[in-house]
Amino acid sequence: MFVCAVLGVVLGVAFLFAPIHGICTSSVSLTAPPLGSTPGPPATFGPQVCGTEALWQRQPIFPLPFFAVVVWSLAPVLSYYGVRLRASGVVSVGTLVVVIGLVLEATVMISWGAAPFFVPFVFVPLLIATVLAFATSRMG
Repeated sequence: MFVCAVLGVVLGVAFLFAPIHGICTSSVSLTAPPLGSTPGPPATFGPQVCGTEALWQRQPIFPLPFFAVVVWSLAPVLSYYGVRLRASGVVSVGTLVVVIGLVLEATVMISWGAAPFFVPFVFVPLLIATVLAFATSRMG
């Protein structure tokens, strides 16, 4: 469970600040003809420039992408805390905290951009670790 919590935070930081989002731009120039004259030359297209940028550079609509990524990054930490509560004997509150963390992490599936990163590397391991944590607490 601890590994899932660390993976969530590391992946969230990488998703926000690493230059992993592709971008391509180009320009178009067109001279408008004066009124009453024949059309001028066709539009000329400038070179296409491609590169990568971080999410905070691409989407300046604060706080939306940051808030969502923070929730998806810290949800495994919440689940880890819930498992620690269950291990210390506070089973009902710990179970509730684990389930809340798992549900918050599952909301990543609504994002077309973040789901390919968070689902296989954070959500699925968190789900497996949660099932194992619940199964071992019943056995012991």
